[in-house]
Amino acid sequence: MVNTLLGRLSESLLLPKNRLDYLIRSAPYRYKVYTVPKRSGAGNRIIAQPAREVKRMQYWVLKNIFQLFPIHDSALGYVKEKNILSNASPHVSNPYMLKLDFRNFFPSIKGNDFLQFTQNIDSFTYPTNETEMLIKILFWRPKGFSGLRLSIGAPTSPSLSNAIMFNFDSVIYSFCLENGIVYTRYADDMTFSMQEKDLRGIILNEVISTLRRLPYPRLFINNRKTVFASKAHRRMVTGLIITNDGSVSIGRGKKRLIRAQIHNFLRGNLNEGEQEHLRGMLAFVRNIEPDFIARMIRKYGADSIGKI
Repeated sequence: MVNTLLGRLSESLLLPKNRLDYLIRSAPYRYKVYTVPKRSGAGNRIIAQPAREVKRMQYWVLKNIFQLFPIHDSALGYVKEKNILSNASPHVSNPYMLKLDFRNFFPSIKGNDFLQFTQNIDSFTYPTNETEMLIKILFWRPKGFSGLRLSIGAPTSPSLSNAIMFNFDSVIYSFCLENGIVYTRYADDMTFSMQEKDLRGIILNEVISTLRRLPYPRLFINNRKTVFASKAHRRMVTGLIITNDGSVSIGRGKKRLIRAQIHNFLRGNLNEGEQEHLRGMLAFVRNIEPDFIARMIRKYGADSIGKI
């Protein structure tokens, strides 16, 4: 039976060990790098896409090793059977909200953070040399920078970020539980809701203090994205609106767009790409706000909606 990491990878990927050893050592450099505009319009986001052979190793690690890593229940992004509705719903009963965002979340998580993380996982029994192999498989080395970091573009980065954040999530969740605050995290977006207005400042200070205190990862709050919200203002969580009657909505703007697109579809004014986009929007809304779909069926008829 093959027990070494290199041996298991070689057997699973049907690659000789000497070839695989070379691929692992060179893996942090085998990324295609490009930029895409940020949704906020403030600059570009750097995407580093691992080469095919690196991605094959990453998927193997994702399937065979990541089950050893704990994920906190408060982490709802990139988690099976969880979505943006799962992230918004826990906050519907609280009138006050604080939203925080990490600055450069994925790139701020380094290879050494993974090393420290695994040293505290009892079920992770890989020796140091094999942990260092995993770091090379999972982390990217940008040109001109020292050290390895998570890339936006690797299939393992989302789940690995959740695992490395377990300690942070545990500390913040415990504090919130003691103080009557609801906490969820969706990737780099943290949402806190509460009954008392003054708790927003208290949890903000606690998050900053926790980030300074924990040994890893070294993260900072993006102050430009800090939002204090209440029932007096629109409360949005990962793109969904929490209404004052305690429900989750896609928002009036998206509803107007969908109505207009349905009307255009029924008049034959949508091309194939636009039709596919409308189908995607309707599938999304069925999960978030099924009552809206029911109203569209009543207005346009089940047969008409069914044709989309």
